[in-house]
Amino acid sequence: MRITKVRMLFASVAALALMVGVGSAIAATGSGGKDLKQAAAQITGRASFEAAVAKNLGTTTAKVQAAVKAAAKANIAAALAADEITAAEAETLNDALADGTVPAMRLATAEGVAKALDTTVAKLNAAFSSAAKAQATARVDQALEDGTITAAEAAEMKAKIADATFPGFGAGGPGHGHGGHGGPGFGGMGFGPPPGVAPPADGSSSSTTPAALGLA
Repeated sequence: MRITKVRMLFASVAALALMVGVGSAIAATGSGGKDLKQAAAQITGRASFEAAVAKNLGTTTAKVQAAVKAAAKANIAAALAADEITAAEAETLNDALADGTVPAMRLATAEGVAKALDTTVAKLNAAFSSAAKAQATARVDQALEDGTITAAEAAEMKAKIADATFPGFGAGGPGHGHGGHGGPGFGGMGFGPPPGVAPPADGSSSSTTPAALGLA
């Protein structure tokens, strides 16, 4: 049986739905304020990341979000037209997209998003990469302010961040290595790429990792 990227994506959607169910069960048992604080921080981080991406592209967060969703829908439609997925699978994916079970970035492509925003894949990747680098630097600044690292450690981390190549669209999370090159992908469960390095958009390699940056 032929296995396509979209079928593998469909399987990942099912796995993600299971993860969401498990997360809901944990929440129902009362996991404590610490987890709530972490969730709030993730949401805040996602919002600031998306705002930075939009600013880098000279547009608004709402337009970027709409473009990603449009690209996801187009990707599903194209896969259906190419007989890579069934009508039932397409319906499942569209339903998951509509109700937010799966982040749109998981189902979109860099080419599709760039087209929806009337820009290029290179500019889209650069916008995500720049935002990820800025977010990583901000985390170092916050850690220094919180007293969890020293000034010397902060300086070393920032130097590594400055030299690193950060991921483009859709890289840095499950399925990374596809989104930055136009395939399905998303960053950190829809919260934007975490500090780290994925293959650059030009296909070159990098040995830098989140652990090497001291941010894992």
